[in-house]
Amino acid sequence: PEASSGAAEGDQARGAAAGPVAAGLKRAAPPMISDSSGAAAAAVAVIPRAVVKGFWAEYFPLLYGELSALTFVGVVKSLCVLSNIVVQVSPLPQVRRWERRGCTGETDAAPFVSIAFGGWQWSFYGSFAWWVTQRGGFLVLVQSNCLGAVLGTYYTSAYLRHCRSPQSMNNANRYLSAVASLAVFQVCCMCMLPMERALFLVGVIASFCSFVGALSMLVTVPQVLRTRNSQSIPGPYAFAQFAGSIVWMVCGFLLADPLVVYPNITAVCSSCVCLLLKHRFPSDDPSRADDGEDDLRGLLEIFGPCGGRRKPPSKRA
Repeated sequence: PEASSGAAEGDQARGAAAGPVAAGLKRAAPPMISDSSGAAAAAVAVIPRAVVKGFWAEYFPLLYGELSALTFVGVVKSLCVLSNIVVQVSPLPQVRRWERRGCTGETDAAPFVSIAFGGWQWSFYGSFAWWVTQRGGFLVLVQSNCLGAVLGTYYTSAYLRHCRSPQSMNNANRYLSAVASLAVFQVCCMCMLPMERALFLVGVIASFCSFVGALSMLVTVPQVLRTRNSQSIPGPYAFAQFAGSIVWMVCGFLLADPLVVYPNITAVCSSCVCLLLKHRFPSDDPSRADDGEDDLRGLLEIFGPCGGRRKPPSKRA
């Protein structure tokens, strides 16, 4: 009797001790779900987060390291570099068309000169700012504009080689004269002013260059309104400028640099005007009706195989 009573008391004690644990397990148990999708969701919900983290860290260490190191600032900087590359490459199909035809048509040289000068100016400003302030964030300006400096120089030289309009050639010479004057002015100021003031002056000129680049697409707007033909507006360049300027606005806010923010606000507005004019007044020239399609297909071929095979050029009048 004593042994049986002791065993009974031990069972009661174990039951009392196991009561809270059982109750906790009962509370932690997932509810019964009838459908299979709900059951799968409940099963995933009870998987500890540390197990998932350890799985990715163990089997995909390189990918896990890259993803865990991502920050919002890093993503924005990467998008800035990518958007600038798209903007700088977008006129390339049009320039190739100049090479084939030997003529620039009604296109004005302002956007292409602004790409060249903007690329060199922002690359110099980013390098100079990094050297003076030792802030690595300014190097993104160099990384995202060095390609534009090279491509813009090529676009400008191709325009000068194939331009057949005396008025357009005079405009291009005036643009180049203004660029040369600004470059000489900056060199003189850097030789005479302290580094901080010279850096501010270079940044102001770079910001002014962005303003000019944003407004350069509007040079032919009076002609478009007069002829009701938007052939002179580069459509791919205007769309790429619109998307890239939005990203650069965010980057300017992160850097707390108004010299980056305000020019890109202007670029967004001018790009919207150009895109609206392209939609409102499409080209009515049958010989150039498919130039926009050729430019888009050329961009897809440049950025990868997603563009597919190139369609043979159509017969033009």
